[in-house]
Amino acid sequence: MSSHKNHDQGGVKEDRLEVDEIIDECKTFYFAGKETSANSLTWALVLLAMHQDWQTKAREEINLVCKDNEHPTADNLSQLKIINMIINETLRLYAPVTMLMRRTCKDVKLSDLDIPSDTQLALVVIATHHDPGIWGEDADKFNPQRFSEPRRHLASFFPWGLGPRICVGQSFAMVELKLVLAMIIRRFSFVLSPTYVHAPVQFLTVQPQHGAQILFKRI
Repeated sequence: MSSHKNHDQGGVKEDRLEVDEIIDECKTFYFAGKETSANSLTWALVLLAMHQDWQTKAREEINLVCKDNEHPTADNLSQLKIINMIINETLRLYAPVTMLMRRTCKDVKLSDLDIPSDTQLALVVIATHHDPGIWGEDADKFNPQRFSEPRRHLASFFPWGLGPRICVGQSFAMVELKLVLAMIIRRFSFVLSPTYVHAPVQFLTVQPQHGAQILFKRI
């Protein structure tokens, strides 16, 4: 990481970031890297606590893939297909960011739609992810099986964004989520506490309004 906005090339003087700008960058890294992953992991645990059948399937897969190893490794992480499906379905139902904003830098034509330059577009992730026309009448239900095959329409699922401005931390976040989820599922069985109240709320990211009370039992 560099504290410069640009690097010295061809004798051009470097433009240094001010202290406030560096602090803002650090806040962005923390928010984008910690807040989103933590909330996604929370929702995955809540959903698996609600759906014991998928928790059992995930545990069986982890035990089969990892065998005697305590943790997944770089060599076998890609074999956790069910875990990957669970994470994707969690991101579909409870994408951390519900809306993406984009602004056109030139005139754009999309099919029969003409979009002039400097138009601000709101891409509503949550609406697309819950659209019965795309996902079926059970679009609001937890069903990781949806991701057992490649999606027919790329833009039907975009929790990380799409195109050249897609989240640069996508691969790292998926590795992080797989590792943590696999380690928890292998060591613990868990159910929702009777005190849990299902109330998703958007506060910068989508999170449980009253917390996620989950009862864990070591296996």
